[in-house]
Amino acid sequence: MNRIVAILSILLFLCLPGIAQQFPNGSFETWSSGEPDSWNTTNMNILGLDFTTVTKDLSNPQQGTASAKLTVVTKTIPFIGAITMQGALTLGTLNIDPFAQTATLTGGYAFTGMPQKLTGYFKYQPVNNDTCAFGWGLFKTHNGIQDTIGYAAIDTSGTFNSWTYFEIPLAYTIWEAPDTMNILFVNSNPLDGLVHTGTKMWVDNLSLVYGTVGIERLTGVKGLNIYAEPFARQLILSSSFEKQENLDIGLFNMYGTEIRHWKRNMQLSTERLDLENLVPGTYVIRISSGSRLIDTRKISILN
Repeated sequence: MNRIVAILSILLFLCLPGIAQQFPNGSFETWSSGEPDSWNTTNMNILGLDFTTVTKDLSNPQQGTASAKLTVVTKTIPFIGAITMQGALTLGTLNIDPFAQTATLTGGYAFTGMPQKLTGYFKYQPVNNDTCAFGWGLFKTHNGIQDTIGYAAIDTSGTFNSWTYFEIPLAYTIWEAPDTMNILFVNSNPLDGLVHTGTKMWVDNLSLVYGTVGIERLTGVKGLNIYAEPFARQLILSSSFEKQENLDIGLFNMYGTEIRHWKRNMQLSTERLDLENLVPGTYVIRISSGSRLIDTRKISILN
């Protein structure tokens, strides 16, 4: 019955216009009922035994007065055997069935910003060559289906006895403002068949960094070229589609707000898009036909 929450690590690797929007309690200063406010953990009671895997540590925070400490805990339940629980932190909801040896990760924090990367600090003291993993993602629900706007995850081995800075740049797959964000930290690898009881991980001072996101030509389709009109604030679209495409064209600023929108019917044709009265800066153009994304790319207005 040990290693019951292996699926937490699997979930991390598979899933995983607010201006400079952040998430709450990124430095783990406030706690209620043994858990950091706004976060969920693997702390739980199984048949009268408390598995306290995430605790408030006041001894050596990276910033402020506290950090979150994640510990792998093993306890023996009479007539059942040993159960090992990883330490995990998430902005979503963990649903764990220790007897079926299953876990699901759902939900997240309501979020509409479009940051570039997640940064923070961690310490790690693994037992028996253990590894930890952490990552984050942005999501949006369309017609009851949650699409992934972007995600990124890393795994780490080795001992880090002092606070170590990390950053995880987000890989955007769709340039669109999300409605949900999730972050997940897992302090142990349950898939290697080894015992890692006592592995410890500390997390503190998490923050989101905003800036220009390089998504030049995320997607593309044969038959469409986009270029600038020399000495004029115009974009030129030249198409050679096999059939007529009814295009929805959106221009977004770097906070994900749509500031221009055009509709064009194109097959073998050329269209000009007016960019007058836009301030110099970086923008993203997104072109779709029905539910199909045709092209997404970054453009810059210099003056």
